[in-house]
Amino acid sequence: MSQIRFQVVPPIDRPESPVFITGSHPGLGAWKPDCALKLDWKPPFHVGEIESDTGHHFDYKITRGNWETEAVDAYGHVPGNFCHEVWLDATRHHTVADWKDRYSGRLTHERIHSRILAGTRDLLIWLPPSYGSDSLHRFPILILHDGDNVFDPATSAISCVDWAADEWIKVLSRRGALPETIVVGVCHPEGFSDDNASLRDFDLSPELSGSAYAHFIVDELVPHMDAHYRTIPKPTARVLGGASLGALNAFHVSLNHPGVFGGFVCLSTSFEDVSHSVPDRSALLLALAEKSSLDPVTRMYFDYGDQGLDECYEGYHKILGSLFREKGWRDGEQFLIQRIAGGSHSEISWRNRLGDALVFLSR
Repeated sequence: MSQIRFQVVPPIDRPESPVFITGSHPGLGAWKPDCALKLDWKPPFHVGEIESDTGHHFDYKITRGNWETEAVDAYGHVPGNFCHEVWLDATRHHTVADWKDRYSGRLTHERIHSRILAGTRDLLIWLPPSYGSDSLHRFPILILHDGDNVFDPATSAISCVDWAADEWIKVLSRRGALPETIVVGVCHPEGFSDDNASLRDFDLSPELSGSAYAHFIVDELVPHMDAHYRTIPKPTARVLGGASLGALNAFHVSLNHPGVFGGFVCLSTSFEDVSHSVPDRSALLLALAEKSSLDPVTRMYFDYGDQGLDECYEGYHKILGSLFREKGWRDGEQFLIQRIAGGSHSEISWRNRLGDALVFLSR
């Protein structure tokens, strides 16, 4: 006999809602939802397990208790059955993009040609629920780097956990914490450059091609979105963000292209860049020190965890806070820097922290 464990990350909206695994295995109710395996809520996961004979094959689905509450993918489609061949003990990891009865909004895919980058970039664009119902209404916009990780657990790197940006917008707008917002995830090429940097890092690192990529965001992507979607074409209605090197590139844009974005989300900012600079030699922190003044209407959110790689970031953020204060910015007003207890340099941690960042910027 083998132990098969299930570990499910629920949607942001009401994550404590009961989750069930139903499938062909007797321990999963033999496709009867009312006899399914109910998982235990142990934040941030729903967990449970069954025993199975070695060599047994079974199919299964994830629900909240019936077929009307079945899990759907990031586009709102019901996926095919999950399947598992039992040979050894195993853990089955899943992130639920949303539920059939709660899905709203619309995720689309678009490809944009960039003269600056001499190539194309794929965009994942999420339109909020009311976008299609009111043809006159305009919306603020949130642009996030690492687009493959922003909406869809199926494409999220390594961990199969997405940042749930669309879910956060729906939850926070329903609470009145921020308006419905268009969200754009900018995807990066796969593969490696001639100097063995990943093409994603090559896009984002200011020490590599990050300056050109920043020009693409400012001079091509923003005008494209304003021309083709009902955005509010002014800086106070635009937020740019990312995690790790994506956060560093967002910070680079804030310093070098003022007046385009009014808010910035910087999660686990990699101030060391690809050269691994120590805090007092970080190029962008040195560039910030040289600034004579900062835009008083810009708002910036930064955070870092106390686990793994993130725990090395405290020195950079202490310098960052000191520089902001020297230039007249006030904590909790123009900027916020948070040390997240239990936070790490990972998609699931950034997913949990994105909501706080958006709330701060919308105040």
